[in-house]
Amino acid sequence: TVTALRMSIFASINGEDVVTLPGERGDEAFLRVYRHPAADGRSRGAALSDLFWYWLSPGAEVHQEHIEPGARYDRVARATRAILALPAAEVERRVQGCVTRLLDEHARPGARIVRARDLMMPVWAEFSYELVFGEPCPARARNLIVANADDVVTALKCCGLRHMDRRNRLTRFLVDKIRAGDVVHDLPDDLTVREQALYLQGVFFNTAVVQSSEAMAHLLMVAAHHPEAQRRLVDDDAYTDRFIDETLRLFPLFGIAHRITTADIGIAGHDTLPAGSVVCFNYPEYHHHGVDD
Repeated sequence: TVTALRMSIFASINGEDVVTLPGERGDEAFLRVYRHPAADGRSRGAALSDLFWYWLSPGAEVHQEHIEPGARYDRVARATRAILALPAAEVERRVQGCVTRLLDEHARPGARIVRARDLMMPVWAEFSYELVFGEPCPARARNLIVANADDVVTALKCCGLRHMDRRNRLTRFLVDKIRAGDVVHDLPDDLTVREQALYLQGVFFNTAVVQSSEAMAHLLMVAAHHPEAQRRLVDDDAYTDRFIDETLRLFPLFGIAHRITTADIGIAGHDTLPAGSVVCFNYPEYHHHGVDD
């Protein structure tokens, strides 16, 4: 019911002129438009952006997923890639360290019921903090990040209001860290200190924590329902990749993305999406082969 309500809200905001794919045009049109380099507009002309970024992120004007193509996008994307540039083995080591610390911290005898997201958010909060600041995440910082991320996803699911005090406390914390010189990476120098804080908050302490936590919660849920898969996940990396892909197909992290076309895109025959079209990509309608394929 909540999902249907959210979809109806987004549809009403998009308006009648929005093209939804796959829809009647089918999977081929979905893939053609989604892959097309002219489907790269992110915000200008799409009313859905304003609502979405109100819920998700402070400083949408410096969030990488919201910036229009150009010099600013290139600089922000370059900073993001530099922060994420770690060998896979190092990523695994850091994630394992975060998981181990948090499980040890919350270990208690006996069985209990927990929400998988509540287990995962502290893990990815600590991991993101280590990426940005190059040091273990203190409890105060973790609590700020988790409170903000949990508030974001609760609002996105239409299960609660957005609490700006949680957002603003994290922003002030990041501003102080940047001014103290604690970030171990070069941030885009054409951004003010506050904009740099909003960039870090939006990309690494909103989106990264929310999406990684939601993905892991779904992976845990699916693995729990398939004991036979658990055994293969331990030893078969290729199977693990397919397992992740199939889980994200069944439980997409958001389900909808939108782009504004910056040039005409031919779909099939004489059907053309003109420049300036708002395209809404509806992921749950797009199906591919299952995990065993």
